[in-house]
Amino acid sequence: MLEITRKSLSLEPAEVMELERIMTDQDREGAFHFLRQSVYRKLLVSQESRLKSHLDGERNPAGAFHKTSKNGEEE
Repeated sequence: MLEITRKSLSLEPAEVMELERIMTDQDREGAFHFLRQSVYRKLLVSQESRLKSHLDGERNPAGAFHKTSKNGEEE
């Protein structure tokens, strides 16, 4: 699911040409495909690397951490 925030996207020249073709031809199916493959995909990629909060659903946020002893070795 996308995070609901303000985003800016850049389109490649080929994507701008495709968008112009869709608008000129009034191609509804092409418009949906363009939104899904270009716009939505770019939004997903832009949000994949965002930091995740421990409140995002992880039951045991510290579960992946190993306890270490004072000398730095695993217990």
